[in-house]
Amino acid sequence: MGANTAKEHHLVPQYWLRAFAEDGHVLGRRRGGAEHRTPVRHAAVARHFNTDPLAEGKQRVALETYLDRHVDGPCAPVLRALREGRWPLEEAQHALALDALAWQVVRTQAFRSFDEQVGRQLFPALWASETVGYCEERLGRPLSDAERMEVFWTAVRTAPGPSMVADPRSALRAMIRAFERTRDLLTVPGRRLVVLHSAEPLLVLADSGVALRRRDGTFCLTPPLLPETVEVFAPLSPTCLLISTPRAHYRLRQGLTRKIAAKANAGAAAWCQDAVYRLPSMPWPTLRLASTPLEVQLPRLSAAPAQQAHGSAPTHPMIRHGELRAIMEQLSRTPTDQHPVPATDGGRPA
Repeated sequence: MGANTAKEHHLVPQYWLRAFAEDGHVLGRRRGGAEHRTPVRHAAVARHFNTDPLAEGKQRVALETYLDRHVDGPCAPVLRALREGRWPLEEAQHALALDALAWQVVRTQAFRSFDEQVGRQLFPALWASETVGYCEERLGRPLSDAERMEVFWTAVRTAPGPSMVADPRSALRAMIRAFERTRDLLTVPGRRLVVLHSAEPLLVLADSGVALRRRDGTFCLTPPLLPETVEVFAPLSPTCLLISTPRAHYRLRQGLTRKIAAKANAGAAAWCQDAVYRLPSMPWPTLRLASTPLEVQLPRLSAAPAQQAHGSAPTHPMIRHGELRAIMEQLSRTPTDQHPVPATDGGRPA
């Protein structure tokens, strides 16, 4: 799983990748079609992906260290048990399998891209809403409905880029919060885990590890990212597929059929950011990698005047693990001896 100070952070854990490797190597295919044989330690990695840009020393890699010790370490033997056909799992092992699945949804470039795209699209509206309040504060009086709409839409049109005011840690906080939401969704009544096996290698693995398949069969990123009807496809090996699903149509006796494998591979092709990987000795299945990664559909923005907000403010999910709560606190405060670093990735507004 690598040293805690490693600069190259695995988007898919090495123990997961090894199930698709021979002699320590996997065969990858990039979006442009180029193929490359690469060691597991260099597959599905991103430099400083989980690094805290405002911390020093070990605290810079606190999140990466947490994933290594509290996620990948405990989850590796559980997913190995699933690959080897030990099912059903004991309660504690089942919980760890859900942890691995939930973290894999959010620890990737696919989710980071989703978070950044949503942030860029929502930023003008958030900026405009703050501008209306600022104007009322400076004037010392409420704006009329007509004035509020004029200020709002003017601010939408003239809003700066989100990178001008972005918090460079927001992506890491969003990942932790999204893990908690995803973990909760995976345990809602009616949802279950299904493990399917095949006698021959049929599955490939994306650099996202998992894919989210909607009820209509699409793999788009359009919000909400995790509706209750979504299926999570997680290839654990070329012959083993783990699925979180609210549906009851899978037949365990039939195992991993070519039809189901084709759906999982289509998801891998859709959800990969840069590459998909396969066992070097197996042939490539039919794959269609788009020229660009998935994009969030542009929202339609509308506004109506209101004197006060209605309903309760949205709340973030409770962070259950004490060490993870401490990391979240670290990511939520600015060190007194440092200045925030301007974001260059178009991240979400603070």
